[in-house]
Amino acid sequence: MVSPEARGSRRVGMTARFDLVVVGGGINGAAVARDAAGRGLSVLLAEANDYASATSSASSKLIHGGIRYLEQYEFRLVRESLHERETLMRIAPHLVYPLRFLVPVTRGQPRPAWMVRLGLILYDLLSGRKLLEKTGRLSAAAAAAVPRLRPDGVRAVLHYPDCWTDDARLTLETLLDARARGADIGNYRPVTKIEPAGDGYRVTFREDGRPRTVEARYVVNAGGPWANAVLGKVEGGAAPEKRLRLVRGSHIVVPMPEPKETRAFTLQNDDKRVVFVIPWLERFLIIGTTDVPHEGDPAKPACSEAERDYLLACYRRFFDHPVTAADVVWSWSGVRPLVDDGSDNPSKVTREYELVSHRQGAGGMISIYGGKITTHRKLGELVMSALQDLGAEMAGPWTKTAPIHGGTLDRAALARLAEAGPEAVPAEVRRRWVFTYGAATADIYAAIADDPALAQDVAPGIPEAELLHAVSVEDAKTAEDFLYRRTKTFILQDADGIDAVTGWFARRQRTA
Repeated sequence: MVSPEARGSRRVGMTARFDLVVVGGGINGAAVARDAAGRGLSVLLAEANDYASATSSASSKLIHGGIRYLEQYEFRLVRESLHERETLMRIAPHLVYPLRFLVPVTRGQPRPAWMVRLGLILYDLLSGRKLLEKTGRLSAAAAAAVPRLRPDGVRAVLHYPDCWTDDARLTLETLLDARARGADIGNYRPVTKIEPAGDGYRVTFREDGRPRTVEARYVVNAGGPWANAVLGKVEGGAAPEKRLRLVRGSHIVVPMPEPKETRAFTLQNDDKRVVFVIPWLERFLIIGTTDVPHEGDPAKPACSEAERDYLLACYRRFFDHPVTAADVVWSWSGVRPLVDDGSDNPSKVTREYELVSHRQGAGGMISIYGGKITTHRKLGELVMSALQDLGAEMAGPWTKTAPIHGGTLDRAALARLAEAGPEAVPAEVRRRWVFTYGAATADIYAAIADDPALAQDVAPGIPEAELLHAVSVEDAKTAEDFLYRRTKTFILQDADGIDAVTGWFARRQRTA
């Protein structure tokens, strides 16, 4: 272990040796880097593209136990996920917040009301919940009053709590917390070679167009869908230890029938799959997800017409809201890198994670396979234990109670922070900021106080101060980084707004 001062000097290049190099800047790599840096290890993380640019920004954006996993008897995974749900509500209150899910049960569904209710009771028992309400069943009158829910055949409407998050920002804030603890975190750093060397490895990656090589005692392979490709970069060969099964999950976004809808739904389709309907940004509904084998490039998944039509049909079956393909304003797909357990049904492939160790002298490499965004923090702890098994010395666990970057204010304090912002910034923008940047919103306010001109919009609802924060603090390099991952403001912009943000980044690159 080294002091924070020594880690800082390594971070700026005074020495090229680190205790740990993490390959991959998705949620798993972020969790590992944060935990390791907080335990006193010197850490470098290399992400080939932007942070959370693949699976970690393409989830259903739920922090949940995974109620459907109960049918697969994955009780350990559900229990761990439910406990992590409460932990994340505490350490990331600006990004993780509760939603009430309604479960309409209709005549002829594969799971009758008594079976769903039994599953929800088990959900309660496994959760050890302290922050969320109990599961239950709506009264007949309350069920009949649910807007647009088709009354024909509805036998019951049950309810349970879970949580929503912005997956890309959760990843980013975890990385920023690792940086604050001394880690060298960088995006657009593609690793080109990993060479066994003495008691560890020499890792080469490209940064700002030039090769850079560092030494590390340990390497963690958090490559997600590319985990085996990362192993292929190990000189001398390191045969893949696990067969990955790539499963695509797609989502569509449609306008809300009425603004500011707050209800979420869990729908049972005839094929026994579960489809979520989630309110988003007070004006849209997210409908998803699918589970289909993905055969193409994991960097370029796309929602197929068949997946889109499947989701629309499921939604229309339950709701008197005649959405069509023409109403879809956005769709996204993510590739889940699951451990292939031989299941014929992609929906039944386990979401459990596995760690595989590869020893190298007195050091070694750990590869991460599988996992869920909900359990990323716990996975980070398990990777630390695996590193200790390889000989790493470090301090003890700490991440369960420590807020991530931006997470030091509860939601009531965040609401007050929104009200206290500069009057030159509209209230709705300040509110978006506090539930995007959390406590770090105060830094954007301070920049505007120093230079009031920064309150002026580059595009509607996007003041220049926000763009400067995204570049200087959050490593945004392109308009896409900002519009799709630092925020989701792309969906609130017309073509002129997108062009304005794109032009702003282009001008910065020309003058850099």
